Amino acid sequence: MWVNKLSIFLVAITFLTIVFCIPASGREITVDDNGSADYILIQEAVNSSSSGDTIIVYPGFYNESLDIVIDNISVLSESEHPEDTAVRAFNISANNTTVNGFRINEGLILRGHKSDFWYDNIANCTVKNNILESGIGAGRCYNSSIEKNVILNSGIHVYDIDKPSDFLISDNLVVNGDITASHVYSNCILLNNTLLNGGIGVSECYGCNILKNYISNGTFNGYGIVFTESSNEVQNNTIINCTYGVFLGWLTGNNEFYNNTLTSNGYGIYAGESGGNVFSNNTISKNNIGISFEGHPSDNLITGNRIELNRQYGIYVKLIPYRIHEESYNGTHQIYNNKFNNNISFFNDTGNYTDNYYAVIPVNNGVRANSIELNTTKTPGPDILGGYYLGGNYWAKPDGTGFSQNCNDWNGDEIGDSVYTVNAYDIDYLPLVSISEQDQPVFPVADFSSNVTGGYVPFSVLFTDYSQNSTSRVWDFDNDGAIDSTDKTPVYVYPVSGAYTVNLTVNNANGTSSKLYPITASDRPQYTLTEAQITTNKSNQTSPAIYGDNIVFFDDRGGYYNIYVYNLSTSRESQITFNETYYNTATGPAIYGDRIVWQEYRSTIPGVWDKADIHMYNLSTSTEIQITDSGQAFCPDIYGDRIVWKDIRNGKADIYMYDLSTSKETRITTNESYQGDPSIYGDKVVWQDSRNGDGYNPADIYMYDLSTSREIQITHDDSDQYSPAIYGDSIVWADWRNRGWDIYMYNISTSRETRITIDKGSQEYPAIYGDKIAWVDSRNNNPDIYLYDLSTHVETRITSNNSVQLNPAIYGDRIVWTDWRNEYKQNDHLYVTNKDIYMCTVSEVEPSLKAPVADFSANTTSGNSPLKVLFTDRSTEEPVYWLWDFGDGIHSRHALNATHTFTKPGKYDVSLTVTNENGSNTKTIPEYITVSAENHI
Repeated sequence: MWVNKLSIFLVAITFLTIVFCIPASGREITVDDNGSADYILIQEAVNSSSSGDTIIVYPGFYNESLDIVIDNISVLSESEHPEDTAVRAFNISANNTTVNGFRINEGLILRGHKSDFWYDNIANCTVKNNILESGIGAGRCYNSSIEKNVILNSGIHVYDIDKPSDFLISDNLVVNGDITASHVYSNCILLNNTLLNGGIGVSECYGCNILKNYISNGTFNGYGIVFTESSNEVQNNTIINCTYGVFLGWLTGNNEFYNNTLTSNGYGIYAGESGGNVFSNNTISKNNIGISFEGHPSDNLITGNRIELNRQYGIYVKLIPYRIHEESYNGTHQIYNNKFNNNISFFNDTGNYTDNYYAVIPVNNGVRANSIELNTTKTPGPDILGGYYLGGNYWAKPDGTGFSQNCNDWNGDEIGDSVYTVNAYDIDYLPLVSISEQDQPVFPVADFSSNVTGGYVPFSVLFTDYSQNSTSRVWDFDNDGAIDSTDKTPVYVYPVSGAYTVNLTVNNANGTSSKLYPITASDRPQYTLTEAQITTNKSNQTSPAIYGDNIVFFDDRGGYYNIYVYNLSTSRESQITFNETYYNTATGPAIYGDRIVWQEYRSTIPGVWDKADIHMYNLSTSTEIQITDSGQAFCPDIYGDRIVWKDIRNGKADIYMYDLSTSKETRITTNESYQGDPSIYGDKVVWQDSRNGDGYNPADIYMYDLSTSREIQITHDDSDQYSPAIYGDSIVWADWRNRGWDIYMYNISTSRETRITIDKGSQEYPAIYGDKIAWVDSRNNNPDIYLYDLSTHVETRITSNNSVQLNPAIYGDRIVWTDWRNEYKQNDHLYVTNKDIYMCTVSEVEPSLKAPVADFSANTTSGNSPLKVLFTDRSTEEPVYWLWDFGDGIHSRHALNATHTFTKPGKYDVSLTVTNENGSNTKTIPEYITVSAENHI
């Protein structure tokens, strides 16, 4: 029977490359079960051996479970053919042990002696050129190797290697089994292994290298490579016919995947709770889904991959934040310089997440919850097709109708002449193309604008078609598939609040082009503005900042400006600094938590304020420290432990940062131009930068990401932009491009720029917190404070007196500013400036009017076709907009009462939606109208 089983192994023997060596020192002890050698039993030879000995075992079947406890011995088969020398099992608990050339029926264990609480360490062991039916286990085993073995119906399991060590698993054939590594914190290398009906599992491992392995028909419920709580490098592997080619699970991050081939799997790559990974130069083809990001992954880089011929999607995205944290994603998925060739290459599913893998409460992601960038900035190549520039991705389809296969490129830079709108929220602004000039037909390019992108219902929007090369157009204002207009400049009224997607489709003889754009219609909120005067003395208070209940400002009541703080919860005012020095009140203090920072001039030459540095005061410890010593530091801002400022120590103004937790100073910018007005939030620093101008103007807005050490130019307009501020993913600034100062915003996660103000007056000095932007506005012929709510698209005037209001700052629903309204006369003719700090609390209140309640009736509800019916509105609460749906695909808008003719027999549901400024309501009566066939007598 043993001979019959042995014949099964002969196919595997060709996989083994035998390297057999005998140590130069020590005894050679022989074992043969026929009695012709030194020993009949291998265990006897082991027990009699000493360090440095080599035990040579002749062919035979040795029904022994061997315990090797003596260091530095080798146990080798004489024939070097594992099929003819069989042993029941090996238990190795000694250092420097080599086992080579056996067939092992019950497995091999590498593990030290058990002490009181744990197993001892062993090291420098080699298991090579064996056939095993029950696998290999290695625990607390260091600087060892498992090489060129054949393992059937089991696998290799390495665990608890928690010290610096090299562990090599290479050139093994594993059939119906797997290779796993758990709690390995060293250089574990899995190299050139073949796993048939098997996979690789890695858990709590950091620094493993998985290289040149072949995996098919994975185990672990169909996984090829599965990671949990791990950071490793995966290169040049081939994974086929698995449910999941690569599965990145719980707390997995910062892995690197290069030059792998994943084909014919259910999912090529599945990333769940995983972030900071790099996927580059992989071939991901003929899977059901090429790459899937589901649940809560973040900040992954996908570049240089060939994602082709995947049956359902090339990349599928369906993300959800944790409800317990009430936050969205931590970083942006960057997807660029990939070659896509799938029927659907990218699908961003923004619906409800229903999978319970992450044990979170489903949350509606809304119209834009996922942070995706489909292109990088245009930089010299080569790109994935060998083109001149890096930019976006190459978008092909197998039938040749893909965007990149048909997009014009008249300037020959191999970047498309038009952007590729994947959906309303994901746009590749620099799609790659590869088409010769003589082969370029003239395709239509859809483009349009709207006068507004959001407002209160009933909400009217004017759309203007700016498409090129088109001969016809079709508008679908709510993306429901119905044609709403064919006009060039239509007006559409949104009666019901919601997030809508506008679709313009244009055509010519060569093809079709569409553009999608989101529109948000909101129910009108009701605000109440509660204003409070914070300072009341007759000196000057200016440049306020606010965090929580603390308002900090400059105050000159003692003849010199000093720093004061006012606590809203205690109504207590405190003086922070007591210096007779000089402060630049144009650059106010900044506050985060209990820390206040400011710029302060001090004198090293009597009478000359020649040294400007950044200082910080901690409210909780009542201590002040000096942050800089350059004497040239200005304009500080603070977030958490990080302080940023402008510094001219190098002759030009640069941005610097100081980390309070590490006491480390970092220079952010190094170019020779002027940088100023820095603002910080989290890992992101923004500032105004004049490197693209002449001297100080014009200035652009730049951003630096501390987590990636990456600098990004935010604005590219030729005009001037200044005074940036940042909160979350939103950057705001003042912009001169319309020949007047406007407030603009850029969303980092969507790469989308939005003009916030459109009034011809001057809007400057923006501040932002959450969804609210405040600024100084001169439209009323004096500076006022205005507020814009990004969530409701509502602009609100905060101040309405005729004095000067400046320096707005915002935290939550509180806005503070400098106010000149209390200037007073002295000597009956001289006006004395008296600047005070004011605050406004913005809160929503219930509307005085109610939303309408829909109701209607009909003069008849049944009859023969054609049946003409008069519908009468009986709604209450003063609706101003009506939308009838007669159940036959025909709508009637703007009609208080409607007449409709039903032409076909059937039963029809009729609904009426009514709207006023406080909301909308719908009533539907199922099968309200019954139409019978016409009687022919």
